[in-house]
Amino acid sequence: MRCLILCCACLVACAQPEPVQDPLDYLRLGVDPRAEADAVIEDLRVHGFTIGRRIDERDFVAFDAVRGPDSTVRVVTARGPSLSIQVPDARWPERLWVELGPDPRPDFDRDGRHDVVVAIRERERTCLAWAQIDADGYVSEVFRSSAEWGESPCVIEIDPSWPRLLLEVTVPDPPVPDARVQFPVRANARSWVLDDSPSAGARWDHEIERRKQALEDAEVRGDLPAADRVEAELAWLERLRKAKEPVLEATGDGEEAR
Repeated sequence: MRCLILCCACLVACAQPEPVQDPLDYLRLGVDPRAEADAVIEDLRVHGFTIGRRIDERDFVAFDAVRGPDSTVRVVTARGPSLSIQVPDARWPERLWVELGPDPRPDFDRDGRHDVVVAIRERERTCLAWAQIDADGYVSEVFRSSAEWGESPCVIEIDPSWPRLLLEVTVPDPPVPDARVQFPVRANARSWVLDDSPSAGARWDHEIERRKQALEDAEVRGDLPAADRVEAELAWLERLRKAKEPVLEATGDGEEAR
């Protein structure tokens, strides 16, 4: 009889319905960005890195780390490690150092998530890479320069309160090396254009007047290479300022920012 009772109890237990699956469980994909970032940070520490600045946003964590000449910036989202920039990198031999850019940080699409700015130091300048992270954990490049504006583009400044920046480029095919110019750029709908607003006009005037003075000084000194360089820069600034604004669609493909 005792065995019969046990068998019946087992049958009743086996007949109990399976617990109902919460439909929301199917939506809980990905990882906890903070827990995942902690794991990545711990792994870097084990390999000799010192962790520097850390940014904790609602949907992502960004941090930088250094080990001797090696430096890296990582962004971790609900999709896991989503952006990694490191130095040295054979693809970018001119890069010497990388770290998170300073505050305040911009919010390009005004979604309440402040963007990530990465400072990339080269031998003679520091360039800023500007990336935004959406609610799904995807990282996308905010700005990419137009080839029509010049070569070797480098974002020098980013306005944290408005979608505009200061861009430096190398003059194409200059008569002497190292001919560079800086000019303002602003967002226009879903594109980036040369900034011809009244407030930006002072920047254009300053760049042109400064070079006119430098040209006079070079001619007085008899420094022909310097004079040629400044003349090339002046010509390129005038060409850009007088040209019809080129249109560049805002990027969103998640490629590494420059």
